[in-house]
Amino acid sequence: MQPETTENKDPEPIQYPALMKLKKRELANHLAKLFDKGTPRLVINEMRDTVLAQKEKLRRHRIHEAQQNILWGDIVKPLQAERRNVRASLKYKAEDDTDPRAFAFEAYAVVLAKVHNRILDIKKTGEFTPSTYAEKENLPNRGMHWTDFIPARIKLRITDLFDDIPYTAKARRKIPFERVVTADVHDKRKRRLVNRTTKELLHANQDHAISPTMDTQARVNKLKVALAAIESLNDNEPVPTTWHGLI
Repeated sequence: MQPETTENKDPEPIQYPALMKLKKRELANHLAKLFDKGTPRLVINEMRDTVLAQKEKLRRHRIHEAQQNILWGDIVKPLQAERRNVRASLKYKAEDDTDPRAFAFEAYAVVLAKVHNRILDIKKTGEFTPSTYAEKENLPNRGMHWTDFIPARIKLRITDLFDDIPYTAKARRKIPFERVVTADVHDKRKRRLVNRTTKELLHANQDHAISPTMDTQARVNKLKVALAAIESLNDNEPVPTTWHGLI
């Protein structure tokens, strides 16, 4: 029996697509019926092994994709919020094309659009997390915030444009490239980091109780300091993926 195939998102074709839809018990029953009808055992085994291997590969792919969406989503969401803020500010620009305020916001909007597209392009490759891409490209702060993906020279150019805006009494001056995140992103990342670090501390305490050394005590102390640092983060401050970025 030749395997029928269909295309999936993966470059490799999926074999036995009809069998891929079956649950484990359903698959076993179906293959048993094929055997009863005379399909050779070697063919049955090949079909079973192929289907199970493909299911496992797809499972791993879905987990990887979900993790990518979480990590890159934490970068993109604050950037999207900043783009909305800038678009709102541009609604009130003056008619004069030489208005330095409008010029600064328009230039800033262009930079934000470019970095937004760049980050999405990196994410689409599926090859990197923000931290691994930052390591490869030598970006600052392990790529923890969208501003880390913008070269310093570009930040300086835009900051200079905003500095050129004449002072207006009681008007809040815009600070471009602020390292802030939305409250939901901060809370979600902080909760994940607290849970992860608390588990590490639990294991470290267990190791120290079983076989106490200066090293095990030092690790316990370091994790306690890390938890305190996590709790002291401001509400709109970026939260690193691991506690190592805090101490």
